[in-house]
Amino acid sequence: MKTWQAAEAKQNFAKLVEAASSEPQAVMRHSECVGIVLSPEHYRALKAQADAQFARFLLSSPLSEDDFDSGLGMSLSSGG
Repeated sequence: MKTWQAAEAKQNFAKLVEAASSEPQAVMRHSECVGIVLSPEHYRALKAQADAQFARFLLSSPLSEDDFDSGLGMSLSSGG
């Protein structure tokens, strides 16, 4: 992963975005990573993976829908 100093990233924003199309780019300030720039495709893939992992976590719960407060007006089976 390429790293950019924050000032360099600001001055070369178009280049940073272009580089992010091929791989994530780290933005550093005082030797600390303060941000990651990635392509929309990479973001969507990571989000889909996280959503799937969270869904598996919820489905593996020993709790049933009856264990939740029905006063919230939401159902686990209806999606909200």
